[in-house]
Amino acid sequence: MTRDESLEHVRSAIRETVADLTNDITESTDLVAEGILDSLDQMNFLFQLEKRLDTKLASIDEDYQDFRVSSLVDIVMHDAA
Repeated sequence: MTRDESLEHVRSAIRETVADLTNDITESTDLVAEGILDSLDQMNFLFQLEKRLDTKLASIDEDYQDFRVSSLVDIVMHDAA
């Protein structure tokens, strides 16, 4: 999977989680620090991402806290390859 494909999976999962999303999501976006995801949205987003990929992302567990898009893209590229 390419980096662009991984980024699009992350963007799609964000759009499925946040109905009124107006932010432009780039690799430099921090979804929590920028207020795009709150604590409830974080778990829903991760669920949507794994559902979209049809796989469990081994690098993400219940303690996962890094919601920078670049980190999420790296995980998708590694775990969903």
